Formats: sequence, C-alpha cells, structure tokens
Amino acid sequence: MPKTVPRHRNNPSPGADLRDPAADVFFEVFSLARMRGELLGAVTVRPGESLRRPAGQACFHVVHEGACRLRLEDASESVQLAPGDIIFVPHGQRHRIDADALVVQPGEAVRITSGVFQFEGTGGQALMLGLPALLHVTCLQDAKSDDVGSREWLSLTIAAMQKEVQSPSIGSAVMLSRIIDLMFIWAVRHWLARAPEGAGGWIVALRDPVIGHALALLHAEPGAEWTVERLAAQVKQSRSNLASHFARLVGTSPMRYLAHWRMQLASQHLLSSNRRISQIAEALGYQSESAFSRAFRREFNLAPGEYRARQGQSVE
Repeated sequence: MPKTVPRHRNNPSPGADLRDPAADVFFEVFSLARMRGELLGAVTVRPGESLRRPAGQACFHVVHEGACRLRLEDASESVQLAPGDIIFVPHGQRHRIDADALVVQPGEAVRITSGVFQFEGTGGQALMLGLPALLHVTCLQDAKSDDVGSREWLSLTIAAMQKEVQSPSIGSAVMLSRIIDLMFIWAVRHWLARAPEGAGGWIVALRDPVIGHALALLHAEPGAEWTVERLAAQVKQSRSNLASHFARLVGTSPMRYLAHWRMQLASQHLLSSNRRISQIAEALGYQSESAFSRAFRREFNLAPGEYRARQGQSVE
C-alpha cells in the first residue's frame, strides 16, 4: 500500500523525492480508489442492431471483430471502433454501439466483450474528477500517437482476459479484476499521451512540469502548513503565476485542491482505522479538531463521528 497521511509537520520538506511525481500522485489516488471490475460477457451485434447501455454504472467495451460506432446520449458525433479497440465510459453515461453498416457486410457481425467497474475507495471521487467522458485506445491511429505503447500491451492484456474467460480456474475472478485494472491504466496512459495542450483536470495537469511538481508536493505532505506562497517558492514560481497556472490546468485553486484531498484522506482514515478524530485532524494539518470537523462537514454533510458510525467503525 502507498503511504497515506504522514504526521503533521510545520513546514514542507525541501528534500521530498519527486523523481516521478506524476506516477507517485496517480498511484496514490488510484490505490485509494480501489477499482473493482467484472465482465458482463460477449455479445454479437449485427448490421441494423445496437448494443445499448443505460446510464449508471461505469463500463467498458472490447471490440474483437467487426467495425462499429459508439455514441453517447445527446452527443452530436459518434466514435469509430475497430477490432482490437477498447473504450471506457468512466462516468457511466447512457450510450449505444451500432454495427457500422458501411463496413460490416450482411451476414457478418460485430463481437464485443463488455464489463463494468466501480471505485470502492475514498480516492474514487478524486479519480473520476480527472477523467474525460471516454477513454479510447484505438488501432486506427498512426504509430506516432502511441508512444507509450498502449496498443501493444493492451493486445496482450486482452489476450490474457480471453484466456481466463475461456479456461477459468482458481482465482479467475481476481485475475479478471486485475486485468481490468491494467486495461484501465493503459487507457489512461494512452489518453494522456494524446490529450491536447490546455485540456483540464488534475490528471492531465500532471504532464506539466510545474503543476506536476506542485501536485506531488501536496500529495507527499498533505498535513504540512501549505500556503500558495510556500508552494510557489518550492516550485520556483511567483505566487500569482502558480495560482493562475494551477487554476487553469487543474480547475481549482491549490488550497481548494489540497482541502478536497485532505478530506478524501480523512474519510479513508475514518473508515479504515480506529484513530481518534483529533489525531486525524492533526495529521492532516488542522490546528484543532473543531476546525477539521467543520471542513469535513462541508465536504460530506456529516460530522466525522457520524460518518464513521454510519460505516460501523468504532472510535478508539
């Protein structure tokens, strides 16, 4: 497990290890999100037919044979899918997949394996906030757009998935869930490699050297006494430059981002430990339990004790 919340420190440490800040930050959030996926099975879609998914649960589709198009509800354009493609719909919008009548001939069909997934941990909300409507890895793009090697590894991952489905054995359900994890991460990598400059969200912002560094510092020591001035000094920017650059890429201010992440960590500690609320408040940089409780209530509409009690956790 990654480290979560260190003991409270008065000042940020200048010697934090930031050799790969993007990997560290994403790994922490993804680990706390606790993704769990399962397959729904394979379906065949013929010309004139559609595979329809209602709004609700996040899902994904793997195209094995045939050409098709996915269209989100109310979207003006569809997404072309080819054999070997995988597409995630992380926000669970209503959508349909139609066999491409211009490519799929009469008597042929599109074969698709679908699955669903959810984030069961406290990092799930933060992860979702950074994701686009669709995560699509396609075989139709030129090789230059896949410098991270997503297609090569996804093809191997999909082959492993098919093997587990065709020859299930002890632990196959666990294996399939982990394989879905890998497919999701490869899809995120592929999206990051191709996302246009200026795209918003904290995950895309990790690509920016300054903002990636700033996010890594906040995640490395969420309980430190951060201010915009101190954060700007650490990343060698002026206060105004950092504040505007951070808000433009991440979509919120540095201190609001930190406050939200602290609350995600707080909820994780309340649900997974018997630490006193005062101890959690101190570890997250709050000067008093009452200040922490007010911040927690603003985020979850519950006091920390109520939140913990509803989950059946006892206080030490």
